[in-house]
Amino acid sequence: MATQLAFMPLVSSHAKNASQAWGASGRGSERVMAARAIFRRPSARGLVFSLSKEEEVAKKDEVPNQPKRNLVLIGGRGCGKSSIGRRLLATDKRFKLMSLDDLIVYEANGQSIPQIVEERDWRGFRDLEYEVVKKSAAISEWALIDAGGGVVVDLDEDGNEVFSSRKVDALRATGVVVYIKRDVEYLIHRTAGDSNRPDLSASQSFCEIMERREPFYQQAADIVVIAAGKKKIEVAREVMDRYLDLTGESVERAPGKPVWYNIYTHEK
Repeated sequence: MATQLAFMPLVSSHAKNASQAWGASGRGSERVMAARAIFRRPSARGLVFSLSKEEEVAKKDEVPNQPKRNLVLIGGRGCGKSSIGRRLLATDKRFKLMSLDDLIVYEANGQSIPQIVEERDWRGFRDLEYEVVKKSAAISEWALIDAGGGVVVDLDEDGNEVFSSRKVDALRATGVVVYIKRDVEYLIHRTAGDSNRPDLSASQSFCEIMERREPFYQQAADIVVIAAGKKKIEVAREVMDRYLDLTGESVERAPGKPVWYNIYTHEK
């Protein structure tokens, strides 16, 4: 039977020998077995540095021997990355959906995100996130990565958020990074009362943090999708269309998936 991690299908042959993938003791669940299994795949090679937005279309011809087939979704917490990722997964059978937050929880032996932050503080969390990013990006093709809202930041010596070149460079080495841009008011509405999302700062408001992060998202992105006023199916369609245009790929339909999830066959 196929195992799953964050809605990612994996054949049982991958999970069968997964117990030594990260060298950690087994937890017994299929999600943990899947987390181990995905990192047994070959590592990525090479590095592509950030380019301006005007060079977006030209990127598909820049590194002919290293096609960037991973698709990385970034954006503020609550912007809809997970639901959009599920729609993309159901549309193209080659994608394998990976939640960085789920993998971070696995790396922390099942601790929740708030527990990790409480124990290690945000600096320790960002270091752990970097380790997970490196392993996820090492899957060199068709990884559909649902990244956490703070994947574009690290902390300086004073504890202030700064652009995370190490994480962004790792993701862009093998992937096309898509920024799902939402208004801050939308993000606040979507995340209010969610106990699984720890406070980002004791001194700054969510609006202030998002204002500071906005240029970081823009700097990290190969593609920016403005989601305001659009249905999620429309956002997913735009993400897929622009990803295909940039990579020169075409959709391979995912058989056996719910029809309502396929972004090209149903309006929802």
